[in-house]
Amino acid sequence: MPKFNLANFFGMDTDQPENQIDKPADNVVMMNRQEPETSSIIVFEPVNYTDVDTIAQKLLEDSAVIIKLDKLDNNSAARMVDFLNGVLFAIHGSINRLGRNIFICSPKKFQVTE
Repeated sequence: MPKFNLANFFGMDTDQPENQIDKPADNVVMMNRQEPETSSIIVFEPVNYTDVDTIAQKLLEDSAVIIKLDKLDNNSAARMVDFLNGVLFAIHGSINRLGRNIFICSPKKFQVTE
């Protein structure tokens, strides 16, 4: 069955033969549709200083981390915040206080506003 042509329908003749197949233009750029990256926020309640390794690894994987320091003594909590400040400096992230003993650590792609 020949391709429908509006110009032929109204009796206007075109220079293009009916059986010519339209090909895409050379200047068309096909764009691949990619799934958006999912971002995650992980909540940690560390019980000792050695949990800082797990938290740092999540930050290096571009996840934001909320840390509740209620179960740590003051010395361990201060050391953990200092260490995470160094990790965040290295990855251009930020740390913000949410409460008395609650912090959010976020990599560069996250924006935390008050």
